Amino acid sequence: MSDNSEKLKKLLDGELGPEALEEDPILAKLAERIYGEEFLENMGLSRGESKRALSETLSDDDGDDLLIEIIPPFESDIEPFEAPTSSPIKSETAGMSKSGLVIGLTILLTGLSNLFGMLSFLGNDCTGGGCPTDGHTRINWASIGHLETGWGWSPPVLEGSIGVPDITVLGIGLIALVWTYLKR
Repeated sequence: MSDNSEKLKKLLDGELGPEALEEDPILAKLAERIYGEEFLENMGLSRGESKRALSETLSDDDGDDLLIEIIPPFESDIEPFEAPTSSPIKSETAGMSKSGLVIGLTILLTGLSNLFGMLSFLGNDCTGGGCPTDGHTRINWASIGHLETGWGWSPPVLEGSIGVPDITVLGIGLIALVWTYLKR
């Protein structure tokens, strides 16, 4: 290993004394950056001496300081602006998600209650065979316009009867709930 590598290893291991740091301002600056300003003060070294020695070590004969780089100013047509102080505007989708939740739950609960015949009170005006008074308490979604006749009613799901329109209504309700949940 080279001498500089050994000194750096000893610095990192905490084995270097203040004499070595006084002799090598680059190691003193590294110690300050690694361990902090208090480290040099506890070892009895002042920051001013180490900075001065470091700048003398790194400067060339031409007087150029290698630690300073002059960066040309950035010219732009963009004018500076103040940061916004008002709170961001809330999007309207938050209100939409609540209404979507209500719509999805309404469709789902209506479909479930229809499966078990809980909407049979809508068939009070039904005449003929197959009405809610005959035990057909589930609305046929495909014949919803014929609630006054037996064509608009079917037996409830407890009697083993379920149709594609019933599954479709339940699916639409579930999709509306999932869609609302994912939009949040």
